[in-house]
Amino acid sequence: MYPSMPVLGVEAMRRLDQLAIEQDGIPSLILMERAGFGVFQKICEWFAPIEKRSVAVVVGKGNNGGDGMVVARYLHEAGARVHLWLTCDPSQFQGDPAVQWRILQALKVPALAIPDTPHPDLFRDEDLLVDALLGTGTRGAIQPPLRTLIEAMNASGRPIVAIDIPSGLNGETGEALGAAVRATYTVTMAFPKRGFFQNAGPSHVGQWVAVPIGIPPSRVTEVEPAGWIVSEPQVRAWLPCWAPDAHKGHRGHVLVVGGSVGMVGAPALSAMSALRVGAGLATVACPSRVQPQVASFYPELMTLPLPDEGTGALTLEGVRWLAERLERYSVLALGPGLGQAESVGRAVLELLALWSERDRPLVIDADGLNWLARLGSETPLSSKTVLTPHPGEAARLLGLETAQIQRERFGSAQAIAERYRAVCLLKGAYTLIAAEARLWVNPFAEPSLGTGGSGDVLTGAIAGLLAQGLTPERAAVAGAYLHAQAGQRLACQRARPYTAEELSRALAQN
Repeated sequence: MYPSMPVLGVEAMRRLDQLAIEQDGIPSLILMERAGFGVFQKICEWFAPIEKRSVAVVVGKGNNGGDGMVVARYLHEAGARVHLWLTCDPSQFQGDPAVQWRILQALKVPALAIPDTPHPDLFRDEDLLVDALLGTGTRGAIQPPLRTLIEAMNASGRPIVAIDIPSGLNGETGEALGAAVRATYTVTMAFPKRGFFQNAGPSHVGQWVAVPIGIPPSRVTEVEPAGWIVSEPQVRAWLPCWAPDAHKGHRGHVLVVGGSVGMVGAPALSAMSALRVGAGLATVACPSRVQPQVASFYPELMTLPLPDEGTGALTLEGVRWLAERLERYSVLALGPGLGQAESVGRAVLELLALWSERDRPLVIDADGLNWLARLGSETPLSSKTVLTPHPGEAARLLGLETAQIQRERFGSAQAIAERYRAVCLLKGAYTLIAAEARLWVNPFAEPSLGTGGSGDVLTGAIAGLLAQGLTPERAAVAGAYLHAQAGQRLACQRARPYTAEELSRALAQN
């Protein structure tokens, strides 16, 4: 198998199929058989016991429909009460789907024609729907009657398993083409598709899983993946292993610069999260007016009160005072709770210039990113910088609208990485991490992470991993993974929402 699973665009997947058939001598019928059997296995896993369950397979005329007919055959043999809903006359089946249709006829699997105006009640007696309508080759807006059919499936209230991709979802862009199936599960062939992770993809794909269909692993080197899925074994292999005689000085010292009137918790939360992923020491440098509040949160943290002329905001004077003490810190995290006071911009520019001279690891988040967007891409940055924007901050960094970022998340993350010569972590469902050589997809779409302070926890986690010697790319990838994994675990354990402080504590349990 693969140390990390590739994410493919539609054309790349089509090319792999072609290579397997034409150069490796694997009949297309075998690929279809493997695909259908893989879907069948997952259905049995998710909906056990499958015997006597009523399953409707909604079949189109193409290869996706052929895959669906393989699923129907295996379900029939397993004792399910399975039948087909056909969107075309059987005479329109050609090639491999025609072969599968003849087999189902021999087995006397029931097949019915979809009515011209299907209604959700059409599926009222089903336990499960299998979407085998359109596949990844769909282009252009879905028109009636298929559009009406998809809407009826979505409104039926029944769980839906999509084969390869929810019908009506663009496999490349993730756009819903007028109407798209909202799947409960998606069983995709060989590799996840690029469209799963942006636009409407996350809300339509549901829980996805990739099943092997017989394509030789070596063939992946002949296409260009859009990205790579982060895996837990990979993250665990990257995490530091401390020597028996290690002490706090060996595990790095994180400096968090941030905080302002009304936003005192953010830098403390970041610094504490750095400790919880293993950093040896953490210090918050904040305006002297708010330092007592910041210091009151956690006894484990050290604080530095920066001269602020009573403003409660970062000032040029404060940065110059800090400059004399920068040498003792191994990582700088800039931005949590920083604020937008006018004095802050000049102070941020000065601090970034000082830190770039040392060329030590740097994480910029929150208002640090907003100031960076104002200062421009020529702002001096360390060569070991990680930027962690949410879509709105990403839009400001690129001078675009937030909707444009969300429409093309892959390209946006890469554009920020290139413009600022840094690792870019673009937050959201399936967070993306763009580095110089590779783009990573964090395999979590966890809505419970959408709580105030969650981003501060992530900033601290990345800074703490940087302090222990991980490269910026690995620290960003591992930090995003551990952060989302902790959130998912809390969401599964509790029947109520959790706070960022609880999320930070959960990092220590990873």
